[in-house]
Amino acid sequence: MPNVPLIPFVILLGMSCGAPCLAEDAFGTWMINPRRSQFSGDPRPKSVMVRIEPHPRGEIFTLDTIGEDGRATTSSTILYFDSRPRDFQEPQCSGTQSSRRVDGRTVEILRSCASGARTRIVRRLAAQPKEVVLEITEQQPDGRRFERRLVLENQAPERGHDRHSENKRRDQWFEKQRALQ
Repeated sequence: MPNVPLIPFVILLGMSCGAPCLAEDAFGTWMINPRRSQFSGDPRPKSVMVRIEPHPRGEIFTLDTIGEDGRATTSSTILYFDSRPRDFQEPQCSGTQSSRRVDGRTVEILRSCASGARTRIVRRLAAQPKEVVLEITEQQPDGRRFERRLVLENQAPERGHDRHSENKRRDQWFEKQRALQ
């Protein structure tokens, strides 16, 4: 066996992991830390939960919120990470969405609605383990602008958890939030 210097080998091994390994760190269920999150231009939701799951062609990104009026909403979409605009349909937005990996820690989602509204979501793995930051900027057709910086903490059990446990945790979360109303 040839004598391979250890340092270049370790660097090469680290580079081979790259974005996919870091991307897996984002998988799981994430809850908002309201004390560390910031909102400007719109009401603060009572609660925010994000689920990020693997998909054969990218990721499934699900955003569950409970507004200050107590109304629960869920938005779920597949992120393909190829920067191609794809049709996007939700009650608040009918238009296109694209997504891309900016680097191994950062994902960008762009939504353009037929109404003229635009949303940019930047998801970044934080320096602290088990933490994700969502920076959401919305531009309304009438010129209003909303900005949010949500600090989310991982709520899922360690790797190896099953979908049944995830669904049960989500249902419990919704019941708890409804009980707080």
